[in-house]
Amino acid sequence: MKPKKIVYYDDALNDEFSGTNINKKPLPDNYKYVNKNIFYRAFAWFFYYLIALPILFFVMKFVFHYKVKGNKRIKGIMNCSCFFYGNHTSVKDALIAQTLVSRGKRTYIVTNQDTTSIKGIRWLVTLLGCIPTPETPAQRNQFVSAIKYRVKQHCGIAIFPEAHIWPYSTHIRPFGDASFVYPSELGSPVVAMCTTYRQRKIFKNKPPLPTVHVSKPYFPNMQLSLPERKAELRQKVYDFLLDCASSEENVEYIAYVKRKKDKE
Repeated sequence: MKPKKIVYYDDALNDEFSGTNINKKPLPDNYKYVNKNIFYRAFAWFFYYLIALPILFFVMKFVFHYKVKGNKRIKGIMNCSCFFYGNHTSVKDALIAQTLVSRGKRTYIVTNQDTTSIKGIRWLVTLLGCIPTPETPAQRNQFVSAIKYRVKQHCGIAIFPEAHIWPYSTHIRPFGDASFVYPSELGSPVVAMCTTYRQRKIFKNKPPLPTVHVSKPYFPNMQLSLPERKAELRQKVYDFLLDCASSEENVEYIAYVKRKKDKE
């Protein structure tokens, strides 16, 4: 299948093509990353498990037609915390770990502050499990504390190390190992989840449909130094994502081409 569209990029690390055009509003330094109020926690549990999760699962499976392969591989780690790492090809990625991969485990999503800048729904994305990345030292302390708190609760945490959305991208962009510091320090297993795109059987001119491939759990080698642990986990996740994305079944609907710079 020939790509339907070509998109030119300049910087594989920083270019963004989500098209959301959100006017980002920085969080206050006193933003509450973890709300321990008993009434809030009870409502959050009720909203997440009895309202949001059933509805979003139905939408992901039967409206957007997501398929999942390999989910049984992580059955044995559902009683402990784990970190999910995925490629970033859709605004719907944030829901993949929660609705399709985590097998019902309460899962939080690390996002940038665009997510909490959407007028009128900050409370909603917070209830759904959004953990916005910090932009000040005060926020960073609260962010790290929130990650550790959720790990102690045996929750899942989803991270998208590519950071920026490239819709329908069929290749894996480079990313570093900074986001792997948390499982490396805390000894939590890591799971890779790669979204690829399959050709439709009918209506072939429409965009292809998503398939999520789930890796086996990767455990940090606590005998190694922290930098070595981070690098090893990052490489295992990157290799899995690269292997899945390079499959011939991954349909290129949008081709991303690096823009040639004019010769000076």
